[in-house]
Amino acid sequence: MNDNFRKSKLLASGILLVLIATACAKSSGNSMSLDKRQVAAAGVDKRIVNASNEFGMQLHRELVQTEQDKKKNIFISPTSISLAVAMAYNGSKGETQASIAKTLGWQDMSLDEMNRGNETLISLLQKSGSDVNVRIANSLWSRKGTSFNSKFMKTNEVFYNAKVTELNFYSPEATNTINDWVNKNTNGKIPRMIESIDPKEVLILMNAVYFNGGWKKEFQLSETKEESFKLQDGSTKQVQMMTQSGSYEYLHEEGYQAIRLPYGEGQMDMLVILPDESSSLGALHDKLWSGPDRWHKSFQSSRGEIKLPRFKIEYSEKLKEPLKAMGMSLPFDEVHADFSGMAPVPPNLFISAVTHKSFIEVNEKGTEAAAVTSVQVAGASAPIDEPFKMTINRPYFFAIEDLQTGAWLFVGSVVEP
Repeated sequence: MNDNFRKSKLLASGILLVLIATACAKSSGNSMSLDKRQVAAAGVDKRIVNASNEFGMQLHRELVQTEQDKKKNIFISPTSISLAVAMAYNGSKGETQASIAKTLGWQDMSLDEMNRGNETLISLLQKSGSDVNVRIANSLWSRKGTSFNSKFMKTNEVFYNAKVTELNFYSPEATNTINDWVNKNTNGKIPRMIESIDPKEVLILMNAVYFNGGWKKEFQLSETKEESFKLQDGSTKQVQMMTQSGSYEYLHEEGYQAIRLPYGEGQMDMLVILPDESSSLGALHDKLWSGPDRWHKSFQSSRGEIKLPRFKIEYSEKLKEPLKAMGMSLPFDEVHADFSGMAPVPPNLFISAVTHKSFIEVNEKGTEAAAVTSVQVAGASAPIDEPFKMTINRPYFFAIEDLQTGAWLFVGSVVEP
């Protein structure tokens, strides 16, 4: 696996597969207020959204702190990972279930509340307004001849609309069948997820989220110029810097600037948070990790100029060790894991691997992104008086957020565009 496709890390865990891709939107004008957008999501269980976002930031922190090569970008999907793990969670019991709940933030919810909350979230995220397309897909692939509890399968079919397929895992066509599903649901951005199937594996769970959105106000190609981007080691790199001016939701507080760049009608946007030149991405991470809720408030409507580099990230990471470090060790324990809710006579079922892949490309027209997570189960602000200027010419954090629900579909840190 090449370097670029390996280590751009951010928040991911679980059994799922996420995806996003871009479309072009040409409407202009200010987006509706954050409060008004969130009124439409009154039916969503905020505990589900908060748990997913908090889990995402904790995983992001774990990936950043364990990353040996600090020059690597990070990009994951908290929403996708949470949904994928949720499907496996439906088959867990006892201390194994408690371990997953604690790591994912579901301790204060019953199993039914968690499932219904995710069902509503999936529905709302797919109602993203014109010029933005969000699709969420789930699937369960079981080894032919292995019996699973009908309740476990039915729950995932009903609440997650999961496609359930029985496959001959020993057939060389099995991986191609699963990868065809991955390729289709990521719009071709992640063509392969599974290279081989371990003989011990009996179930593979996946989630895919697809996002296609153009900027509400496109960047003009004629305004894109080559400029310097300062890397973390102090050196610089020439990048294609997109530029536009206008009125934006903007925030400038001690240590950082933040801006929301809306897609389509403005229900979804890209949140970009840039540390001050006197600060660092590490200091910004500390703020992000200490209180992710602060980023869900309304910003000040301000006029100014934004410069944002074109960038593309491909990321792949094994999540078993990061999840274990976050307290989710028991589900991976071949002897003590309890997934007796999955199968009538479980042969010591345990999670053997969690893999996450993601892709994002940002250009003048919009954003295209995709993420895939698979889980393999085996047997045994202050007002601004003057126009601001925000030049993203150094490492920064970003998120693609749904302002209707407050969910962060994707989060990332860019250290080298």
